[in-house]
Amino acid sequence: MHTSHVAEQGMFRTGGIMKMIFGHIVSLTTLLIFVSCGKELTEVNSAPATQDQAGIIAACATVEQAREYASTNNARFRILNSKRKLIEFYDTDVETLKKSIPNVKTKSNIVYEYQLVQSAQTEIQSAGDYQYYGPHKPYYRQGDVTRYFPHLNQIDAADLSVMGEGVTIAVVDTGIHYNHPHISPNIKVNTRDGHGSSGDGRDNDGNGFVDDYAGWDFYNGDQYPMDDHGHGTHVAGLAAGTFGGVAPKAKVLPVKVLNSQGRGDLATIAAGILYAIDMGVDIINLSLGGPGAGQANADIQALLGSVISAKENNVLLVAAAGNGGVDGLGDCNDANPVYPASFDQENIISVASVDRYNYLTSYSNFGSESVHVAAPGGDSYFGGLLSLGVPSCYGPCPDSEQTYANMSGTSMAAPVVAGIAALVKSVNRNLNYKDIKKILMEQGDFEESLRDKVKSSKVVNALMAVREATN
Repeated sequence: MHTSHVAEQGMFRTGGIMKMIFGHIVSLTTLLIFVSCGKELTEVNSAPATQDQAGIIAACATVEQAREYASTNNARFRILNSKRKLIEFYDTDVETLKKSIPNVKTKSNIVYEYQLVQSAQTEIQSAGDYQYYGPHKPYYRQGDVTRYFPHLNQIDAADLSVMGEGVTIAVVDTGIHYNHPHISPNIKVNTRDGHGSSGDGRDNDGNGFVDDYAGWDFYNGDQYPMDDHGHGTHVAGLAAGTFGGVAPKAKVLPVKVLNSQGRGDLATIAAGILYAIDMGVDIINLSLGGPGAGQANADIQALLGSVISAKENNVLLVAAAGNGGVDGLGDCNDANPVYPASFDQENIISVASVDRYNYLTSYSNFGSESVHVAAPGGDSYFGGLLSLGVPSCYGPCPDSEQTYANMSGTSMAAPVVAGIAALVKSVNRNLNYKDIKKILMEQGDFEESLRDKVKSSKVVNALMAVREATN
């Protein structure tokens, strides 16, 4: 059974489609106001994300100011990202609070809807506070793995000796099941902080996040970015799973910005991107997105600001082009932009999905100007891409818990490209985001059927890209 994502005005969602799934739709209403006050924060990030409250975002304010605003206006607040000075106020009368904070830019109420996916056979429980228990013994792909992962052969990656060592990919998504035996060896850890039972409750590295040893959960505001949905784990496995990943020795940084239903808000996503930048990643995978129509300028500008910050720090963003509209068929992003993929920034590469024969999948968005490359993403006829699923354990997990699942979508195509980008970066550390994007767009397999659908008219090719990077 193939279920496509529904694209509506004001939607912001993950881009994956599971084989054998059922979907649900929920909504999140937020009212955001972005302000700039030129101060610095002195307190660490705290409190879970708001659910359905109306609220505002202060782009920078001191904690003392935040407490004063909250007390004066009978509001509550949480710190999204202290280093980047993002504070959210909620449970408040917005009009009153607007008068208390200078330089306000207001946006209208927007309902963000998500097409949710989960396995019909697997009921994923709440992840809770499950710590990272460390790496399993790595089990790298051996022999002919294309029986299980034919997409690796499709992009000429199956026989490469290059594996992405020394490169870090941030997966900004629903989290990662970091105790899965085939991703745990590649989790990027922050050795300056503790974690779980070894944590000391202090922000030892001064980055504003207490005990962020294995990434950060921005949705719940804690140190456990465990995946309680399955989407982020699948994405991470495609990019850097030890057995079936495109770059099986690259590191991955878990950044959870969406909840167990694949839902979140733009401010949280922006905060997650900024965190990944500050943690020194090379590549950020964004298998999420939604149309800009109906969204206020302040909302889009917040996300754009994080993208520009990534560019200033030489970070490449790989973004899913999106999975089409209400009819289940792909839309043209040139006419109907999908963000963040459609931002006109040099450090973003937007990815469409093709089937096993390099034809654009029916659900994939496209755009001769705004969509740059295509990659395997799975489809209903040939099946989804096989990658990591959510094990029945949360940790510690035995080596036998090697759960896998099939998913289809531009969400799956994006991490394939992120994995190739990691391979390219690993063989030539001098390459910047412009160089890598150029290589990915030029060193691919030309497909006549992609002409006027994808800017490069090409499907990415790992072998060609790595060869070009070494020249």
